[in-house]
Amino acid sequence: MKFKFFLLGLCVQFCVIHTNAQTPSPTLDVKQSKKLVFLDSETDIKPTVTFKSVFENNGTKRGTTTWLFSGREGKDWKYISGDATTEEVEILFLKVGNYSVELAVTFTYDVVLKSGETEIEEDEVAFERESIVTAANNLDELTQIHADSNFLKLVKKASDYRVKPEYVSDPTPSIFLAKGYYGIYRNELPDPVVSDPWEETINSIAAAIELDINGILDEKIHKIWLDKFQHDFLNNYLIYNLEEEDGFYGIYDGTDKEKKTELLELLLEGVENYSVITTQPIAIKLLEAPIRAASKDVRSANTIWSSGIEQLKNMSEAEFDRMTETDLKALKFGAMLSAVTLTNLRQSNTEACDILSSLKEVYAYDRSFLAFLKTRYNNCKEE
Repeated sequence: MKFKFFLLGLCVQFCVIHTNAQTPSPTLDVKQSKKLVFLDSETDIKPTVTFKSVFENNGTKRGTTTWLFSGREGKDWKYISGDATTEEVEILFLKVGNYSVELAVTFTYDVVLKSGETEIEEDEVAFERESIVTAANNLDELTQIHADSNFLKLVKKASDYRVKPEYVSDPTPSIFLAKGYYGIYRNELPDPVVSDPWEETINSIAAAIELDINGILDEKIHKIWLDKFQHDFLNNYLIYNLEEEDGFYGIYDGTDKEKKTELLELLLEGVENYSVITTQPIAIKLLEAPIRAASKDVRSANTIWSSGIEQLKNMSEAEFDRMTETDLKALKFGAMLSAVTLTNLRQSNTEACDILSSLKEVYAYDRSFLAFLKTRYNNCKEE
């Protein structure tokens, strides 16, 4: 976004005069009603977003407000209420795209000079955020083609949408492209163009996730589909190559070196691919770490554990809610395997319990997790 705000430095007297007060530091933030709107919604919900400027004065007096939104007013968006100078505005979005915002608020404050006289100075505080809102289309045409199970046609149509200028930053065509490729794979349909629809499904999901800034994949219709694909992937490319033991999945540790090497290679490839088909990579990281440790890459494993444990401690309920059911399953399996691996490596339960304790509320009703926590770690209580 090319808009730039210039800081104001207006002094009533010469600015070289020394004062005995520090310049105050007010803060500025923006609250918004939504991050994602659909232009072709079949409901009565209009694609509008309310933005409110939040100014903490910290001893100053608020002055003028100036909003700047990317795109063209009247063509890409328009004001429904308020205007570029009001503290709160409601914007109606008219075209597909990611929209950025810049906000500036001037403020004044008193400066006491050494002479005892008081002067008023003016300054400005600014806020900016790229892609604060996504305006998208549901693309009902593609939804219907997918519902009709015409997967070859879906791939063609979604590919056409993806190269249209207005959709280059929209993940929706890539989502439908993934659905088409997955349908071709599942139904073993002959496609003269695509030789590996499974790989193309993964690539298309990864492309959609990269473009999905404001949560289109969190929409129910897409999230359910993504969960189904992840479930297929997790079962066939990860769990299939693990060994179930004592209520959790472990890594083969037998005497057959060739088998162990082959399984570890498949598992590493599996976690790397899963990491690009989830919107929450932490879901697979705790499974990746023990696999890397078993592959003699303990350094990488330690890095993952260190950052992963810290991330889990700071994750909000909303972040866990964004996970699919399969993400949560992968996270659980990874947490359990990481716990056992860390206990064996460290000869201590400290890091293992850091992981498990961070997930107690998430899996509060999961029998296998609770049984594992109780029988192996005494619920992480100090004895």
